[in-house]
Amino acid sequence: MNLMRALRWLRAQAFEVTGRNARARLRLDGSCSAVLMYHRVLPEPEARRLAVEPGMFVTPETFARHCAWLEEYFRVLPLHEVVERLGGGRPLPPGACAITFDDGWRDNHDHALPELRRRGLPATVFVVTDRIGTEGAFWPDEVCLRIASLEPSERRRLAAELGAPPYRNPLEAVLVHLKGQPEADRQKALERLEAGGTGPDLRERVLLDWDELERMASDGVDVESHGATHAMLTGLCADDLERELGSAREKLRERGHSRHGLLAYPFGSWDRRVAEATAGLGYRAGFTGVPGLASSSEEAMALPRLAVHDDVSRTRAEFLFRIPGSA
Repeated sequence: MNLMRALRWLRAQAFEVTGRNARARLRLDGSCSAVLMYHRVLPEPEARRLAVEPGMFVTPETFARHCAWLEEYFRVLPLHEVVERLGGGRPLPPGACAITFDDGWRDNHDHALPELRRRGLPATVFVVTDRIGTEGAFWPDEVCLRIASLEPSERRRLAAELGAPPYRNPLEAVLVHLKGQPEADRQKALERLEAGGTGPDLRERVLLDWDELERMASDGVDVESHGATHAMLTGLCADDLERELGSAREKLRERGHSRHGLLAYPFGSWDRRVAEATAGLGYRAGFTGVPGLASSSEEAMALPRLAVHDDVSRTRAEFLFRIPGSA
């Protein structure tokens, strides 16, 4: 256990021993809901092989424990019910909570769905429609895989070459830098990485296909939109923004999905213009990555969620510190 993890664990233990976690749960009094944001559910060796960022996955064992704690301490509702109750001014049950997954990873089907099915828990998966059934991952995952294969000195050299600030962690520096770049500049940097032969290519299928989505839907998982290509929406012009969001919802509706008109903004990237465009295209609610509880006082197109990953939620004390939040 490294120092940061040890400090987080001690803080969570103190939160539990003093009873503050029980008092924090009283905030879920029927006026708001915790919306959990997961990404991947992967065995640890597989996460290491794919160089998945620590903040992007939980192990199947951790996810199973989460589901048990959710049943014990919370009331898990379908996300659309949370949205409908908040929008209609209807109270939620005390301890209201919803489970969401971003991106549409195949491991959601392989490792999360069996536990959800076993316990009868509802969930929502936000998918990138143009990538359903395709090979490879998203560009941040490709960057992680390539940079992870380099020696530390090569990582620092590459980060400097790409114009990333001199952070202690070159991978984090490159990701932060590229996320802040205009789409065209980011694409040039990614092409440069690929042309340089840094690291292996990811050619296996790690994203859900339509058959897997159908199986998830038949077991109570709602399939909603995460955009068409996973583009950062704030960097798109009005026409591209309409295509990105409109085509995604249309493709899902053709397959009988997106029945509730929900959207999770890719990378959590949104602003007032994006929110207005989202509403104008018929979406009922948009979800960000901003931490907080979803309530009727929040704007429907900018509802907060609570990010959950293995590094911060492995134990019960850590999970209950995270959900519904310590503040």
